[in-house]
Amino acid sequence: MIGVFLTKRNQDEGGGKTITDEIFFSFIKKLNRNNNKFIFLISNDTNNFYVKELKKKNLIYTKINENNLSKKILIYLCHLSEVCNLIIHKFNLLKLNNFFREKNCKIIWFLSSEYREPINVPYIATVWDLQFKTHPQFKEVGSFFKKLFKNLVHVNFIKNSNKVITGTIVGKKEILKLIGFKKKILILPHPVSETFLKKKKNNKIKNNNILFKKKFFLYPANFWKHKNHNNLIKAYYKFQLKYHNYNLVLTGKQENDFKNIVKLIQDYKLDKKIFIMNYVNLNYLIDLYDNCHAVIYVPFSGPENLPPLEAMARKKILINSLYKGAFEQLKRHPIYVNPNSIESICNGMKKSINEKFNKKIIEAHNYVKLKSSKNYIKSIINELTEY
Repeated sequence: MIGVFLTKRNQDEGGGKTITDEIFFSFIKKLNRNNNKFIFLISNDTNNFYVKELKKKNLIYTKINENNLSKKILIYLCHLSEVCNLIIHKFNLLKLNNFFREKNCKIIWFLSSEYREPINVPYIATVWDLQFKTHPQFKEVGSFFKKLFKNLVHVNFIKNSNKVITGTIVGKKEILKLIGFKKKILILPHPVSETFLKKKKNNKIKNNNILFKKKFFLYPANFWKHKNHNNLIKAYYKFQLKYHNYNLVLTGKQENDFKNIVKLIQDYKLDKKIFIMNYVNLNYLIDLYDNCHAVIYVPFSGPENLPPLEAMARKKILINSLYKGAFEQLKRHPIYVNPNSIESICNGMKKSINEKFNKKIIEAHNYVKLKSSKNYIKSIINELTEY
């Protein structure tokens, strides 16, 4: 028996939910009905989003509900003390380890990037990034309590895994250097969602017609400091002094550094030039991609990000930060900019207007088609069927 674990992610988690859903649906699509080799443990799927699909395929699963705060406290205690770990497992306060052990699983695959209590069954961990090590200056990845938790739990969980999946050579080097993991590391690049590769009628969004009176740049990112909205807004201010007929559209949940970003927009008197769309659903997001002049993506960190792949899938000009891992993931296709330089970001926006990109857009689209989830899942199944 092979175990598969995943936690339902919220819509506002952005790329984390997109990639988790894409891998899950692509994986079960490959499985035959009544496949009894795999058993799924699904956490916090309150609306049966995953469970409905597992039922359709008649696959074996169990669903659990966990309070996120108490779960994290218990996980931390498990890693902090062997005695606590034994007590928590004895009373089944965290069900994951006991569940898979009782089912005699030979291996567990953590489908998404998750960090759990010590596991007595061999497992494959998925690591998207180590930002708590590489960019600890940002509160969202490196506050005091987050550092405390991650430096114990994340490090131990990765170290004790049998294999690790990461997306880039840069990511592999970070795991080797910062964690000291010495076992097998599989490099499986982020897949782009099939939804973004499908053709869609290019209808402009009716209730936001003001957007389409002028061309606009799109930055799809939550309002975290490491997403670098401050430098983008300052660069856009310089840009629009000459190029008046281009707006900027920001999407993302209105929390974290959101209030400071709004104040910066007001200070630069850009209220009528920068549109904040809050969180948008998938269809709405694709409409925004399809109707923008270019996608601009300027975070400080990677080593992988999903929106650049989505932009290329929708055949858009892409302006992207040259963070570690960017060129490995995206090759020569974007207009690269220095995220620390307002001038560089501004020049990237100018370049998107003053140069022709038709050929480059097609090349980028063909490149990103190779990053389908089919290849990702094929590699995963090859690894799992060894057991």
